[in-house]
Amino acid sequence: MDAKVQKKQSVKPARLPYGYSLPQLSPLYMQPPYEYRDAWSMVVTFRTDPRAIAAYLPKPLVGDPNGTMFVTTSHFFTSGFGHYNEVLVGALAKYRGRLVNHCLYLILDNDIAIAAGREIWGFPKKLGRVSLADRDGVITGTVERGGLPLIRTAMEVGPLVSPSEMEGSAEYANLKLVPSIREGGAPEVMQLTSTTLTGITMKKVYKGRATVEFMPSPVDRFSEIPVREVLGGYYYNADFTLGHGEVLHDYLKP
Repeated sequence: MDAKVQKKQSVKPARLPYGYSLPQLSPLYMQPPYEYRDAWSMVVTFRTDPRAIAAYLPKPLVGDPNGTMFVTTSHFFTSGFGHYNEVLVGALAKYRGRLVNHCLYLILDNDIAIAAGREIWGFPKKLGRVSLADRDGVITGTVERGGLPLIRTAMEVGPLVSPSEMEGSAEYANLKLVPSIREGGAPEVMQLTSTTLTGITMKKVYKGRATVEFMPSPVDRFSEIPVREVLGGYYYNADFTLGHGEVLHDYLKP
């Protein structure tokens, strides 16, 4: 058979199937946006020593001079992830004068939401046990990991208030970090990312006095964050959308 004929009859290797996430055989999560509906959350706001969190704020974020932080415990149901419980420990900060929320730590009980949160946006998520309960007029949020209680928040079920009382930033600025496979190599990805929740509909908002406690652990060192003053809590029911975001700063580029 002549070489030209052989070339015509040769078969190109098949391309590997491509999905938005791995594994290719069955991608773990789909592409955003994710629609959160009928979410219940309790957020407790407090003040800490600004120096205690300054080391954890990636530049060019600037920490709140009052050391304002918050703990949000939620029960979610969303497209793509299904049901899960989550706690978020965050700090107020500014990016070029714009108010943002910086996430220091999240613990939740859903592997899809953990992987998607870390890989897409850089949310620092870990697996744990989280509960949000209502009993005797008190809302409680508890977090456990490694068999140890880590966080306990609580608030009284106070009066219904206007959602406008909770006005703040819906933008989250995270440090997205992907290590190198090479020993001693620089990270493959190191970015300050931003995503803003959209389509927020606040249905009910309750306000009340609140408490927050961080317990010691050799691994999850929440107890290193001092609680100087608890400002109060809100328990609310809301819908919102978590979509794509943008890169605010790429630390690997000049």
